[in-house]
Amino acid sequence: MKPAYKNMRAFWLDITNLENHRGVLEIGPDKISIAGVEMAVEDNGVLKHVFVGTNSLGDSSFYFENNSKSGIGGIIGGNGNKDLQNAAAHMLAYASKLTSQMTALPSGSDLPYLASQQEVCLFALSKEKLFYTHVSSQEVRNPAHPFYPMFAYSQQTIGFFREQQMNEKSTQS
Repeated sequence: MKPAYKNMRAFWLDITNLENHRGVLEIGPDKISIAGVEMAVEDNGVLKHVFVGTNSLGDSSFYFENNSKSGIGGIIGGNGNKDLQNAAAHMLAYASKLTSQMTALPSGSDLPYLASQQEVCLFALSKEKLFYTHVSSQEVRNPAHPFYPMFAYSQQTIGFFREQQMNEKSTQS
């Protein structure tokens, strides 16, 4: 895993980054403030990671390992994009409902890395705990799967980020 990606991932998984902000909501019985999904894809025999995270302040980010000099690409924001903010908020809301079906670690613990592109990691974070689960990437795409709504909203969020990026590129041209 590339250092720049590890750093951004660690930033999103550090709940203390929200401590000095007003308006942080704690959602559900486990008081979730951050949620997201991490996936992996194979690129020329190398496993690369994709990460989407959102928090209860309405901030969202989409990062991916790539072959650039820095080793990371991504998009921050969604500000002003109501569809993206809505999808991200739904992802966060579903995460807060699914914590009882996830593994719980103390806050500040490392989120286990994905071993293959055949699985997806869904996570939620409170001040006290890091909740996560690794799910088969094929199974989580089944609408009957309990984590499907959270995963589906993560995919919508990524789609809106990509749309935002395409709009920015066409505006710059």
